[in-house]
Amino acid sequence: MTLPDAKTSDDRRGGLLVYGAGNNQIPVIVAARRAGFRVVAVDGNSAAPGAALADVFVARNLRDPVAIDQALAREPLAGVVARLTDKLALESASQLARQRGLPAACTRLVEAATSKSALARACARANLATPRRFEADSKISLDEGPVIIRPDVTLRGKAGIRRVRTADALQRCLAEAGSCSGNRSVDIARWIEGHDVTALVQIYDGRARRLALWDEWVGIDDADRIQPFGCAIPSRFARDAELVDGLLACIAAAFPESWCIIAVSIRIDSSGKPWIIEIHLGVGGDAIADLLLPAALPGFDVLDLWIKSQTGECVMPPLMEARPRALVREQNVWAVIEADGEDRLRMACRARLDKSWEPPLDLRRVALESSRPSCAEARFAGAGLRHAGAR
Repeated sequence: MTLPDAKTSDDRRGGLLVYGAGNNQIPVIVAARRAGFRVVAVDGNSAAPGAALADVFVARNLRDPVAIDQALAREPLAGVVARLTDKLALESASQLARQRGLPAACTRLVEAATSKSALARACARANLATPRRFEADSKISLDEGPVIIRPDVTLRGKAGIRRVRTADALQRCLAEAGSCSGNRSVDIARWIEGHDVTALVQIYDGRARRLALWDEWVGIDDADRIQPFGCAIPSRFARDAELVDGLLACIAAAFPESWCIIAVSIRIDSSGKPWIIEIHLGVGGDAIADLLLPAALPGFDVLDLWIKSQTGECVMPPLMEARPRALVREQNVWAVIEADGEDRLRMACRARLDKSWEPPLDLRRVALESSRPSCAEARFAGAGLRHAGAR
């Protein structure tokens, strides 16, 4: 791998601290070097593959901001970037950035982005709609419809997430979700039918600027497990995004101390009401940032925007119109699909959906042709890549 010359970096503005030096962080290290930053990487693994690519590397536990700060006491920093999913490591990165007076998510936002119950509490305080919650030891009536049970703190992708429709399945699914949760707690909420859309947005000084928008697709298998399938750009809501943008403005106002990029997952029901489902810190799942966004928006460097945001810049969305592209998963391989129009793109993707799964609402009404629409396809091994929902 050829890296930009570190000697061209502007040392006066400080280095960029990258939390982690594994395979998922290597693209961030490369993007930071390309932007002219001196790269300071930290990882608990002294043999992490990205260690040799950084200008400075320190081996420290990512969950220990005090030890990291002490190790870098003489290192001026311009920003902190954490491409991670671990709750405690994200808290560590945010705490260190705030202590250094650098752009960061506030404590309440970090909690809301890493715990479903904390998100529900934060949204309740801000009068933002989330699906109705239930306590695990309460009487949950399924006569009003199914519920969704999830780990409160996600450890791995969609593990432990199920739609529950019968009383017989309830206790079994509660136990499964608890075993998959980082704090052993579960999140139980009323199931809402609708379209899933995710917005990538910079929040700063209580304001929001949307950078990208895509539709999310999940299937439901015959055991009622939620299965990641893919996502598509442009979103069906892109041409009339006032509803989404209004919600994003309310989220930014709820966390006015935060300066960061977040991905907000929203479900829009049949009446057009938006419900906040999840908030993620950063630029979304790796496959989306690394594969889908560059394919749909050529020249849109989302990692570069993220670095700029974390070093205090207000960033702008791409001015180009998105090309119809989708990212779907088949047999643990991500495929970037393209077609000559949004309808044909959805037909191509629907044809790839496991026939035993209940399709996402966005693909249920797609008229399948007898043969697949022609489309160009780039395939990528799924190792090291996660769906946006895999947090």
